[in-house]
Amino acid sequence: MKTIIASGPVIIEDGKLLVSKDNKDDFYKLIGGRVHEGESLEDACIRKSREACNAEIEIIKPLFPNILYENPQTKEKMIIVLINYLAKLKNKEGIKPLPPEQDLKWVSLNDIKQGKGNVSPNVKMVVEKNKL
Repeated sequence: MKTIIASGPVIIEDGKLLVSKDNKDDFYKLIGGRVHEGESLEDACIRKSREACNAEIEIIKPLFPNILYENPQTKEKMIIVLINYLAKLKNKEGIKPLPPEQDLKWVSLNDIKQGKGNVSPNVKMVVEKNKL
């Protein structure tokens, strides 16, 4: 079965989570993406932060990993291992969506827990599993 390992930051400020939306989905998701061969999980997290929204981050700690067994967009059966890191944003004024990202927004953690904010189910799972 096809396996993908992905890494990305979980950036929270003032009780709100930074999420992004690209041209593939109609919902917001965590910043992140595929780990390149030979790249560490932490380096992939930092790289994806820059590539998605020009974010400079400091990794604080790893969060509980998640595993998906199908691609959320295509429903193709596969294994997707998601490794996220709680991270501090160092350049809040400098962030902006970079293609293919189309939008960034801050969503209240309380809204996410209540199923609001138009976020992917994985976002709610990360927030609840890590007690954020």
